[in-house]
Amino acid sequence: MSIVEKAVAKLKTLPVESSAPIPDEPRPQQAVPTVERAQERARESAQPVITAAPSHVDIKALKRIGLLPSDDEAERQLSDELRSVKRPLLANAIGKGSETFARGKRIMVTSAEPAEGKTFTAVNLALSLARETDYEVLLVDGDIPKSDVTHAFGLSEKPGLMDLVADESMAPAEVIFRTDVPNLLVVPAGKYHPLAAELFRSRRMEHVLDELDGRNRRRLLVFDSSPLLATSESQVLASHMGQIVMVVAASRTRRQTVTSALRRLNELQYVGLLLNMSRLPAAESYNNSHSYYLKALKGGA
Repeated sequence: MSIVEKAVAKLKTLPVESSAPIPDEPRPQQAVPTVERAQERARESAQPVITAAPSHVDIKALKRIGLLPSDDEAERQLSDELRSVKRPLLANAIGKGSETFARGKRIMVTSAEPAEGKTFTAVNLALSLARETDYEVLLVDGDIPKSDVTHAFGLSEKPGLMDLVADESMAPAEVIFRTDVPNLLVVPAGKYHPLAAELFRSRRMEHVLDELDGRNRRRLLVFDSSPLLATSESQVLASHMGQIVMVVAASRTRRQTVTSALRRLNELQYVGLLLNMSRLPAAESYNNSHSYYLKALKGGA
């Protein structure tokens, strides 16, 4: 008898099992991940891992150099005003605004000319956004010539944005520094480079920005930029942004100067003006939106 014949004979001696189908046990709903959940896990696993100890943010030092309000009343008023300022920014960032803005999570704070309060605004806006429990904020020092944010946060000796763009072997995690302020991270400016504008215009720059924010839906990027009329790299940096906050010094910046700066921007961005250094009384300032967007503009209109 062959091997096949022996196998058939043995099968005939086995008891016949019921042919009734056995019902499948119900599977828990959570056991089957949705496409969205799987994509979210992939994004999280691709995020750069930041293992260094958090950098200490010296609040007293920031107050001494004028980047934070010096007294409790000024701090309270600024906090209230920033809540209004960040509301449309958040709506645009998460796609709940009246219009959809590409790259809405990238917010650049700038001005037409120096000394209008853009760094003060960038730092306090980042801190205000970091208080939103659903988000984390990456404050990026994009003002390469001055690097005020870098110095203020004690990161002058650390690699930063310029190094990351210039060196393709570097990873984003090497320039992201977590702070002891909840939900706040900082990217220093890095070493000055004479070809900053050209590097900001490169494909590498777009890749860097995608790596900094594109994989994390919770992360907002706030850039402190050099003034639009002061450097060429600020205009190139603006071209990568979805939202622009332009600080205007009250009774100081001329209308034609503001108009000239706005013309450097494109019509696809959300552009807001922020009046700073107003001498109006607090109540009158509030009623006239002195520290809020005076009006949303498109393409410098």
